[in-house]
Amino acid sequence: MKTVDAVLIGAGQRGANDYAPFALRHPDQLRFVAVAEPSPKRRARFALQHHIPLENQFVSWEALFACTQMAQAAIICTQDQMHVGPALAALRAGYDVLLEKPVATTREGCRQVVSAAAELGRQLHVCHVLRYTRHFQTMRQILQSGVLGQIINLDHRENVSWWHMSHSFVRGSWANIAESCPLILTKCCHDFDILLWMLERKCERLSSVGKLVHFRSENAPANAPERCLDGCPASETCPFYAPFIYVDLLPLWRNVAETSTGWAHLVMQAQLRAPGLVKALGTVAPVMRQINEYRGWPLSVVTLDPTPESVLEALKSGPYGRCVYHCGNDVVDHQVVLMQFEGDISVTLTMHGHSHVEGRSTRIEGSHGQLQAFFGLGGSWIEVHEHRSGRSTRHDTTSEVGAAHGGGDEGLIAAFVYSIREGRIQLASELAQQALESHLIAFAAEDARLGGQVVSTNKL
Repeated sequence: MKTVDAVLIGAGQRGANDYAPFALRHPDQLRFVAVAEPSPKRRARFALQHHIPLENQFVSWEALFACTQMAQAAIICTQDQMHVGPALAALRAGYDVLLEKPVATTREGCRQVVSAAAELGRQLHVCHVLRYTRHFQTMRQILQSGVLGQIINLDHRENVSWWHMSHSFVRGSWANIAESCPLILTKCCHDFDILLWMLERKCERLSSVGKLVHFRSENAPANAPERCLDGCPASETCPFYAPFIYVDLLPLWRNVAETSTGWAHLVMQAQLRAPGLVKALGTVAPVMRQINEYRGWPLSVVTLDPTPESVLEALKSGPYGRCVYHCGNDVVDHQVVLMQFEGDISVTLTMHGHSHVEGRSTRIEGSHGQLQAFFGLGGSWIEVHEHRSGRSTRHDTTSEVGAAHGGGDEGLIAAFVYSIREGRIQLASELAQQALESHLIAFAAEDARLGGQVVSTNKL
């Protein structure tokens, strides 16, 4: 089949590092022919990787879409508050669009983009990558099989690790509502989407509580400076000390070690206990070398070329070297949403930023059985316990080592390319409407939290 040509808007972490490599692995399916990125270094790096000529390298999306249509698809990965403009421009210029979540930071923006795609007859796919993971696809199949009987209660937790919270939502781009959007939308539109998708029912009403509790100036260690490297007296004890997270990388390796199994677990344990041995073995063992030469997230966000030296230099002046108690952030660090779905199913979604281990955990209670599951950085699993027989079944849903979002990123791009090749406009329209529904529920949850009220979702 014909290769799908695409343009990339925003060559940052998600666009250039997570989605675009699919084209390098599968050049017969996807090819990038143009890029729009304001950062000269990011733009040049992406253009070099994908062999994009100078005339197809743009500083802005406005300049790119002012040109005659160059491709079938546009992949848009700008910052959250910058989604609506390029998405509408791409749709109007004739492109099918893959849009990073959230669709927009306002209800109006979300509706505007989804409506435009429908009116113009273009495909709009939103990057709800969890749908494309082996883990959540298996969970959905179990629910559809009926083995749990009638679904009574579902408890889903988005356990954001303490160091991830400090990286993305205290020091990072999503720390302030005015510059991004409510955290329940930024982080959990994924989760609302899979809840709707797995249960295949609508949410009827909800309430929510949550607040920013810990990452505040009054909780700072005594005499803590504005930046970690400016002589912090708590450098040996504070878990958020920037070099501990970004130079030592111990929080990341511990997290992977605690959630991985088999040989991957052994390798991670070796990295924690004998890093010198792992470094020595890196000359002959590719897996060990990947650890020694790791340059991925979160390092790839701290600096464009994340060598140990450049990371340390970035911490001296960049945002990721700031004390977490002096960042001026205002998004919540925990929030709980209580929902009633059709059929009187009670559902809770808990998002918090103080988890010891990063991952999503799910517990579903049915009339005939129970499901428990965990989806983590190092490994994932699902267990089903049947009431009558007492039988227990365990499903290993672990993805390949290094697969972003449990393989969801790869699955998303593959599905997007396939949909364009097959002209599946109707399916894309349905997916866009479902994405809109998940976003509107997130906005309703924030309304409920701020207003201290129960919100009906029947007329969103």
